[in-house]
Amino acid sequence: MRILSFTAGAGEMLCGSCIRDNALARSLAGRGHDVRLVPLYQRSRTDETSVSENRVRFGGISVYLQHAAPLFGAVPGLDRILDSPALLGLVERFSSSTDPTRLGPLTVTTLEGDRGPARRAVEALAESVRDAGPDVVVLPNSLLLGLAGPLAAATGAPVVVTFSGEDLFLARLPSGDRDRALGLMREAAGAAHHFVGVTEHHARGMADTLGIPDERVSFVRLGVDPEGYPLNPKSTPAAEAATGAREVTIGFFSRIAPEKGLDRLARAALQLAGQPEAPPLRVRAAGWMSRSGKGYLEEIRRLFAADPSPVSFEYLGEPDHAEKIRFLRETDVIGIPATFPEPKGIPAIEAMMAGTPVVVPQQGAYPALLDRAEGGVLAKSSEPADFAAALSQLVLHPERRASVGERGFRRVREEHSLDRMAEDAEAAFARAIAA
Repeated sequence: MRILSFTAGAGEMLCGSCIRDNALARSLAGRGHDVRLVPLYQRSRTDETSVSENRVRFGGISVYLQHAAPLFGAVPGLDRILDSPALLGLVERFSSSTDPTRLGPLTVTTLEGDRGPARRAVEALAESVRDAGPDVVVLPNSLLLGLAGPLAAATGAPVVVTFSGEDLFLARLPSGDRDRALGLMREAAGAAHHFVGVTEHHARGMADTLGIPDERVSFVRLGVDPEGYPLNPKSTPAAEAATGAREVTIGFFSRIAPEKGLDRLARAALQLAGQPEAPPLRVRAAGWMSRSGKGYLEEIRRLFAADPSPVSFEYLGEPDHAEKIRFLRETDVIGIPATFPEPKGIPAIEAMMAGTPVVVPQQGAYPALLDRAEGGVLAKSSEPADFAAALSQLVLHPERRASVGERGFRRVREEHSLDRMAEDAEAAFARAIAA
């Protein structure tokens, strides 16, 4: 197949959707498909080898200016200047462009497609791929449904739209913008030929929201490249299994932001440390953090400093790929008490790939993920007390921690490999082409 795939870049942020889009494109190319991965809006970052093109299409600056002042769309060639890597890179350093509370009107403009103020940007995007000749066009999320019709008309190919967490973004929009956006998404859904969800939970929820019948929706599981990960599961020394005396490290690997729940993990760890049978504990966190997240991180540091328990805390920054694997491998348990129904769960898959068991809340993508991979424990909720109870099942019992980690290590390679993800995608794309 000739696949024209777009990825919605998030600038300087290392986002799960960018990692997933890049990994899928690499895997499909490795299976003999002709794949183009084109970034939209901002540059795309991944901690693995990137296969996306350098040039950004439908750039965030030009789209915003056409939204704010439509006359900008009438200036010939301006979009190429505004979408230059140097200018986009400069703006990305100081923007908060993924904040839903500020992006309602711009979201509506994007969904209006070639009927709205950004008509010139939409037409330029369609014109840039008119001669690409793909068998299928892939959009990275349903907030870009306004592009489906113009891209289908320009290329003559079916358009497949990915569900990748849009409901969380929509929920945080101001109510008027949210209602308008949902209305436009339902209207534009008819221009797309097929939809794929990265998890069953999210695919079903978004399909119901947009009124899309089951036969137009497929599930394309998330896959992680095992390259660089350990070849064998962890082993637990007999002495540790007998005494449980070694210091246990509870890790957090995700974006450093309140919705990802590092503060809840901190409180859960401190509660667990207060139990008489608890071993010495430390908490280590790693992940991307925005400039606005520094205050949140300081609150967590103060939380540990004010508690009389000897639990230590360390933030390691944003690791590169090798550092990420080493961090996950050296950690005893990974806990991610997100405050929302997680639509993807890539860090949990990566932790299990490293042989480390996970504790995650019983919501979103996690129940189905652990049902397949069997590499962790579900907490009743992300509240500190419930999360502490779930953590205790692994922290206080080294033998169970080792067995759960080993099971996840083996099962995640069967259920969430790059090949399994690519096979799912091939089947979904074939359905779109056949239809």
